[in-house]
Amino acid sequence: MGTIRKGANGGFSGKAGSVIGASWKSIDYIRGLSKKSNKPATEEQLIQQARFYTIAKFIMPIAPFVEVGFSQINADTMTPTNAALQANIKTAVVGTYPNFMLDYAKIQISRGSLQPGGTVKAEVASGILMISWTDKAIGIQKGHLDDAVHILLYHPELDEFLTAPEPPTRGMGTVDIELPEHFLGSKGQLWLFFADRKNKRISRTHYLGEFDLV
Repeated sequence: MGTIRKGANGGFSGKAGSVIGASWKSIDYIRGLSKKSNKPATEEQLIQQARFYTIAKFIMPIAPFVEVGFSQINADTMTPTNAALQANIKTAVVGTYPNFMLDYAKIQISRGSLQPGGTVKAEVASGILMISWTDKAIGIQKGHLDDAVHILLYHPELDEFLTAPEPPTRGMGTVDIELPEHFLGSKGQLWLFFADRKNKRISRTHYLGEFDLV
C-alpha cells in the first residue's frame, strides 16, 4: 500500500495499483511497474547487457573508491557508482561481442580537476609495491598536503583488488604496500587519484600501468 507524506499534496511512497512512489535525495518521483516480457532479447540488447556486465563486474567491488572518485559527477541526478558505470562502459569496454574485455589504461575510477600528483612513479621489488609522487603543482591547483591518495591495484587472474591499509596523503610523497604472497608471480594493474579532505575536489584517474608482481 502506498503512503502519502506531508498531506494530500505531499510525496508518495510505496506501491498503489500500477505505480510506485519513491524518493532520492529529497526528490519525489513516481514510476510505473515494469512489465514482464516473453519476447527473447534482441542481439542489440544482448550486446549491451554483455558490455554492462563486463564493466559492472569490475566497478561494483570497488564501490567505495568510485563513491569518492565520482562523488561530484552528476551528483544531482545519479549515484557515483552509476556515473562510473556510465563513463567506463563508453570507453573502457573493448572487443567484439561476446568477447568483451577491459582496456585498463582507459578505466576511470575518478573524475575531477584537482592536480593528480605531478610525476607519479611505481615499481615492485621483493614483494613491495613502492609508489611516489610530487607536490610541485599544489600552488597552481590549490591542493593541500593532506589530500588523500587513493591507490588501487588489480590482479586480473585472481580478480582481486588491493590498496593501502590507510590512504596516504599528498605530503608523504611515497608509500610502500606489502603484496600478499598469493599475488606474487603474476601481473597487476595500478591506478591512483587524489581527493581533498572533504572529498569535494577530486583528481582525474592516473593509470600507472601493468607491473610484474615479484
